[in-house]
Amino acid sequence: MKGSRLELHDLVFGGVVTVDTAAGPKRVLKFSAGSVTIRDLKMAVPVGPQIQHIDGAPGSTSTLRGDGITMYVESLTGTLSGVEGVPIPPVLRLHLTPDTIPEWLYDTVGKLDLKLQLGLDDADIDQAGQTGGKLSIPGIHGYGTPR
Repeated sequence: MKGSRLELHDLVFGGVVTVDTAAGPKRVLKFSAGSVTIRDLKMAVPVGPQIQHIDGAPGSTSTLRGDGITMYVESLTGTLSGVEGVPIPPVLRLHLTPDTIPEWLYDTVGKLDLKLQLGLDDADIDQAGQTGGKLSIPGIHGYGTPR
C-alpha cells in the first residue's frame, strides 16, 4: 500500500508479534489505530499469476474508520512530517520493521500505550494483514497486471 501522505490517528504500538500467513508465520509490527487516511492510495496484492491493483482517484484521500482497526505491518517507510498534529520539517525518513524498530518506539511508546497522531509523506506500508474498520476509496479503480 502506498500513498503520498499517510495519517495515523490514535495510533498505539502493540509490539512485535508473529502472525500466520499463507506463506507461513511472519514477525510483524502490531499497530492499532482510531482512523487512517491515505492520500493518493495505491494498493497491490499478488494473486496467482497476477498482481491485483486497487487505486484511488488521483489527489483523493481514502479513509479507514471504525472500531477495532489493527494493522500487522511487515514494514512501514515514510518521511515523518507531523507528530501530534504539529508539522515538522521533512528531515527524518523512517523505515520500521520487526528487526529495525527504534528503541524509543519499542521501549518507551510501546510500554506506555500512548495514542499518537503521526503523519508520513511518501509512505509505503507492507502489511501481512489487517482487521477492523471500513475502507472508503474515492474513485476506486481496479485492474490486474502479470506478475
